[in-house]
Amino acid sequence: MAILTTPTTAELASFVAAYPLEPLEKFRGIEAGTVNTSFELELELEREREGRRRRWFLRIYEEQDAAGAVREAAVLAHLAAHGLPTPAPIAARDGATMRLLAGKPAAIFPWVDGEMLCQRAVTVDAAAAVGAALARIHVAGHAPTAPLDAGRFDPAHLVTRCERVASSSDPEARALAGSLRDAMIRIAASRRYDVPRGLIHGDLFRDNVLWSDDTSATGTGTCSSIAALLDFESAHDGPFAYDLAVTILAWSYGSKLDTDLAAAIVRGYRSVRELEAGDREVLYDEAIFAALRFTITRITDDAIRVGKRWQRFVERREAIERLGRHGFLEALGL
Repeated sequence: MAILTTPTTAELASFVAAYPLEPLEKFRGIEAGTVNTSFELELELEREREGRRRRWFLRIYEEQDAAGAVREAAVLAHLAAHGLPTPAPIAARDGATMRLLAGKPAAIFPWVDGEMLCQRAVTVDAAAAVGAALARIHVAGHAPTAPLDAGRFDPAHLVTRCERVASSSDPEARALAGSLRDAMIRIAASRRYDVPRGLIHGDLFRDNVLWSDDTSATGTGTCSSIAALLDFESAHDGPFAYDLAVTILAWSYGSKLDTDLAAAIVRGYRSVRELEAGDREVLYDEAIFAALRFTITRITDDAIRVGKRWQRFVERREAIERLGRHGFLEALGL
């Protein structure tokens, strides 16, 4: 992703000076993600020592407003207090966790060393660890100081968003606009809300999990060493089954749906939080909804520019539908 906001060196130096940190020495833009602008900051510190870090992560929120950025900070602190590896933004000298930079909300986070796994590197053990981490988020619950809404991407919003699909510059996407809208209308009319719900991540893709060095691509590490869970910007109140479905779609699909990985995610999840009857009853439907949601949003966001193919979620939906409700649950070991 391109760097959407480019503050000057003077602006960045002034921003860092508002925090109890050493002066800014240098910075670089990070070409990652699909929504926000990110920078690696290096400070004037000869070597890291206890309590003092040389490297920090700066996020400029491109879509989130100031209240949303503050809410995310509270969620991260709440989860960290429950033992989850969720780096929270540091407070400035005035106590604020969010400040404006180039007219947009921005925050500084501790830099976390780690690697993101490519799909080929995802092992059964890694999948189980991700499932367990997701369940720990759900068990931790809401942060008392961060009331959450129901999220931006409910079925009604996505039905409206299909109008943008119909006017897409991509002819293949335009051809699907009607069928996507019809499918989302059906979901809007039938989606159940009387199921277990609470704080959900909503976007736990592979690029939102960092692994420590002892979890290698060969799978010879412990695969329990998740260094950090990232990007809770999409966190909201929602069905746990939806969050689990998103994670299954994100981590168990390469050229096809890998049911071994999908089942491992569910096993890991259940090792922390057992699925209730309501979770099981809607998991298939939530997986279809999740596939549709990401198809629509990737068409209408910057999927082409950032090289993320929306067609991959059409393929995911088709793979789930081929299995059918019973076959999907059976493949997950349910």
